[in-house]
Amino acid sequence: MKAAMQIPASRPDGFEIICTGCDGLGIIFECAEGAPPSTLIKCRHCGGPRGTLGDLRQLSVSGKQDFFEIERGLTPSPLD
Repeated sequence: MKAAMQIPASRPDGFEIICTGCDGLGIIFECAEGAPPSTLIKCRHCGGPRGTLGDLRQLSVSGKQDFFEIERGLTPSPLD
């Protein structure tokens, strides 16, 4: 692994939902079932580190599942 791609095992900010390098949302998850929590998750667009599998798992149980839900019908009309 390149030095630039290494990240600490325990990140204070956790998993980056939006890539700080390119503002991308897609991720690359290339690992087998049962992969260790330290497995690196990369940005699909630029390949930069977004966090670890452990960070992603922690986010999934954090109670923030609704954080990025988009509600329909709240967009103002262009005539308003």
